[in-house]
Amino acid sequence: MVEEQTTSADFQYRRLPAKDKMIADIEPEKDIRVRIFGRVIDVSNGVLVVDDGSSNSQIALGNLSVDVNPGDMVRVFARVLPVEEGFELHAEIVQNMKGLNVELYKKVKELK
Repeated sequence: MVEEQTTSADFQYRRLPAKDKMIADIEPEKDIRVRIFGRVIDVSNGVLVVDDGSSNSQIALGNLSVDVNPGDMVRVFARVLPVEEGFELHAEIVQNMKGLNVELYKKVKELK
């Protein structure tokens, strides 16, 4: 029997999956990456404000360029960073969900 050697070239970096969460339910001690679905309240100065019905939160965009406007529905994949008074969200992906049938989306989400 021949043992296979693994090299650094074989190593693949894997990120943790983004958990589907309501903003009010985010636990900064446990959650690393989250997925939020909500309505854009404001976009300015590299910050996106999203309301998901449970709460609203500022999400830092960093270098991301987003094509969203207040009132648009979005899905945001974000990294959760614990801070002294709660958490910060840093966007990794922002998807404009304009044209999505929100009622159908909610029904499908409930089936999971």
